[in-house]
Amino acid sequence: MALTVEYIPGQPGRPGFDWFFGGWLAEFRGLWVLVDCGVGGGAEDLVRRLKARLGERDLDYVLLTHIHLDHAGGLGAIFRAWPRARAVLHEKGIRHLAEPERLWAGTREVMGELADMYGRPEPLDPGRLISHREASLPGLNLWETPGHAAHHLSYRLEETWFPGEVGGCPHLWEGRSHNRPATPSRFSLDLALASLDRLLAEPDGPASFPHLPRQRPLREILLLGRRQLDFWVEFLRRPEALPRPGESPPERLDRLTERLWLEDRELAPLHNLPPVEISRERFFLRNNLAGLLECLETSENSG
Repeated sequence: MALTVEYIPGQPGRPGFDWFFGGWLAEFRGLWVLVDCGVGGGAEDLVRRLKARLGERDLDYVLLTHIHLDHAGGLGAIFRAWPRARAVLHEKGIRHLAEPERLWAGTREVMGELADMYGRPEPLDPGRLISHREASLPGLNLWETPGHAAHHLSYRLEETWFPGEVGGCPHLWEGRSHNRPATPSRFSLDLALASLDRLLAEPDGPASFPHLPRQRPLREILLLGRRQLDFWVEFLRRPEALPRPGESPPERLDRLTERLWLEDRELAPLHNLPPVEISRERFFLRNNLAGLLECLETSENSG
C-alpha cells in the first residue's frame, strides 16, 4: 500500500534555500514519521509547520538517511518539541550526534561560512537514538547504502522509498528529471556504485528525495544518477582535467567547475534558475567535484 507523504520545508531565511531543506512526513500504521529534518537554521520553521500539520498528535519517529547537518541539523529542535520522539539512524552516526564536536568541525571545514546556516549541533540524548540494527518498526525496511557517506541508509515504508542521496541530488525541469551527483568529501566511488546496484535490484516505486519536494520513480533517478556519476568520473580523468603548470588546487577546481557547468547537459536546466539558486547549485557543484576528485586521487595513489 503506497503511503501518502508530504514534504515539509524548514526555511533557514537565506535566499536560494526557501524549500531546499526539510523532511518528508508520513502517517505510517498509526504513527507519524519524519524522514530527515533539514538544517538547524531552518529548524524553528520546520517545527512550526509540523505542528500546524500534526495538531495535537505526536511525532513518533525521525528516520535519518545520514547525519550530515543538512539532514540531521534540526533534530535537537524536533526532540524539544516532541519529547517522546526518537530517531533511527546508522549505528556509526550515534556517537557523532551524542558528541557532535567532530561533526561540527568537519562541517565548518567543508562548508565554510555556509555552515552557519546548517547550525552548530547540540549534544543529543543517546537514549533517544536508535541504531539501525535495532529498528523494528513493522513495515519498515532499510538498507545500508554507503558511498555518499559511510553512515548512509535508505528506507522503504510500505511501497514508498526514501533513498537519501544514493542517486545524487535530482531536480525537475519542464517535467523531466535531471541530476547533480552528490559526491562530498570522504565520498567512496566503489561503495556508491555498489549501493546504487543494491537498490536497483529492488522493486521500483515512488521515491521521496531530500532536496526535491516532489516524488519521482526510484529506478528513474538511480539510473540517471549512475549515468551522471560515470560522466563526472570520465570528465575528471580527461588529460585536460590535470593541473596546469603553476595552477593552485583552488584555481584548478574553479576551472573544472566552470567547464563542467557548461558541458554537462544534465546541469543545463539549472542555468534557468534565479541567480540566488544558481549560486547555490554552483557552490555544491564545486564542493562535489572536490569530493570526487579527492576520492579518485586517493584511489590512484593507494593503487
